[in-house]
Amino acid sequence: MARVLNILGYGLIVLGAAVIVVGSVSVLVFQGWGAFADLFSPFNGWNVLALAVILAPGILLVTLAEKMEKRKK
Repeated sequence: MARVLNILGYGLIVLGAAVIVVGSVSVLVFQGWGAFADLFSPFNGWNVLALAVILAPGILLVTLAEKMEKRKK
């Protein structure tokens, strides 16, 4: 069970990273460098929140799998 959760978690992290990269590149291509720089500005709290929401399920599943493996030992 832990192995399945681990694989699923890493899959979600990779999928989330791919969504972030594709979205960032599309902003750069279609809206230019200024919009891209605004997107990754440290004062852009909405972007940080969106990144957390995208990556959180995968990180939580990996953490749960690690706790299950540790508890089994």
